[in-house]
Amino acid sequence: MLRFAPSPALTRLEWVLDGLDGSPGWGADAADVLAEAFAAFIAPGKYVEVTRARAASYAPVTVVGLDVAETTARARLRCHDGSVDVVTCVVEPAPHRIASTWVAGLVPAGLTPRLPADFTGHDLPPAPAARLVVFSGVPGSGKSTLADAAGAALGIPVFATDWLLGALTPFGGYHFEDALAMAEEQLTTLALRQLGAGQSVVLDHPTEDVATRDRWRSLARGAGAQFRAVVCHCSDPEAHRGRLEGRSRAIPGWHDAGDWSDVRRRLADFPSWRGEALSVDTARPHEQNLAAVVRHITA
Repeated sequence: MLRFAPSPALTRLEWVLDGLDGSPGWGADAADVLAEAFAAFIAPGKYVEVTRARAASYAPVTVVGLDVAETTARARLRCHDGSVDVVTCVVEPAPHRIASTWVAGLVPAGLTPRLPADFTGHDLPPAPAARLVVFSGVPGSGKSTLADAAGAALGIPVFATDWLLGALTPFGGYHFEDALAMAEEQLTTLALRQLGAGQSVVLDHPTEDVATRDRWRSLARGAGAQFRAVVCHCSDPEAHRGRLEGRSRAIPGWHDAGDWSDVRRRLADFPSWRGEALSVDTARPHEQNLAAVVRHITA
């Protein structure tokens, strides 16, 4: 089995976590563990007292994430109420005493409220001349090609899920537990920003979640903008599979080919738009589909 030398920052973080875990006798060595400048900011005895008090929220400590470098280590801890806090520990050069350490909520206090799930009743800048257009469909259905073409034809910016998620890949985005929800939040923010400026917006997203459809519909309604939806499908399964597995989009940080078995499952579970959206069969000629989509958006 491979063994690695522990990071000095991780070693010190483990000391902090022992305190949050309520370890008996913890903190007797605080004067030796805390750097001089840090000890001048908060006396070792006081730091031990504060940490022991916090143990009531954490012990037994449940670590749900860990990021480690040589001089900085960070752990995400789940509290008893289900919330997540982040403990950060920064160490000085050898002898690697703690230069600073702090606990903060995963979502820091003092931020403005996050966007609502329903914009009904919220005071939004009016955008009566704008449109919020959603292109929906499973991967490989041709929605991105059609969305880009419609955006170019109408002069409306297009924001696509795959581009947003690809941009997060250098930060571990490909492994986030709920990447689609993250993309939906980003798309909602971008749509709000566009409508707030009185401008139209196209969102390119599978939009399989009915709650997301309702949210975007309420956003358009709250801004007095028109809401348009286009749902793309391909009536030729072989053509659909060929597009999915052979496409080359060169989106930074994102994959090209998709998983046909996953798409088939998602197709079987895809919720109907119940006649609200324009249904487009992308097995038909692109020019015909684009003309129909432009008419639908501008009607």
